[in-house]
Amino acid sequence: MIYGYLRKSNEEGSTSSFDTQKFKITSYCNIHNLKVDEYFQDICSGGLLLNQREQGMLLSTKLSKGDSIICSNLDRYSRSHYGLVNDVEKYKRLKIKLIFTDLGDVISSDSLGSVFYQILSIMSEWYRKSLSEKQKASKDKLKKQGKYTGGKVLFSKDIGANGVLVDCEKQKRELNLILGLRSKGKKYKEIKSEMERYTSRKWHISFIHKLIQRDKEEKYEKKITRLETQSCLNY
Repeated sequence: MIYGYLRKSNEEGSTSSFDTQKFKITSYCNIHNLKVDEYFQDICSGGLLLNQREQGMLLSTKLSKGDSIICSNLDRYSRSHYGLVNDVEKYKRLKIKLIFTDLGDVISSDSLGSVFYQILSIMSEWYRKSLSEKQKASKDKLKKQGKYTGGKVLFSKDIGANGVLVDCEKQKRELNLILGLRSKGKKYKEIKSEMERYTSRKWHISFIHKLIQRDKEEKYEKKITRLETQSCLNY
């Protein structure tokens, strides 16, 4: 059996669309007198292992000795060095071909093919890590500017103009009340009762605990930053 595998992430544009990938696979098959029996397509991160993806896992269960997998290019199959190398070793044992339309069959019995494959997988992993580092640097920059960095907005905050995080006065008052009660030695159950009486809505002890822990962590981070700044000035 010959299987075609397609993958894209939600953030990727038309150059990585399923139609484009399928066109490349079909063109390759026409040139090499091959025909795909079944296609599988995932919308997910390339960092996930094949068997961690919905359609990839289904494809893995169908593979048997002598089968072939065709992808339009390397990063459509995987951007994980670990996953790629492990899959290669498994495919070699089962005599399964892994074909990329721009490279051909990269699983070869000769050592050069194996080395070439590992070089490609390492480059793919480097690209993924490089992209992740850039995204983290961008988020860190936004965080320093007091701007929204994505995900769930912290309790007591709102997104203001130009993406700047501002205080939500109502939630800030509630947070201050929780912290004040805790500073007075109140137990979590007592704080929960007080908050439900004050706000007329249900509160969970786990959420109250999370807010108190977050406040402790923020104060600790500010203290460390202040000490580091003072140390640099003294130096």
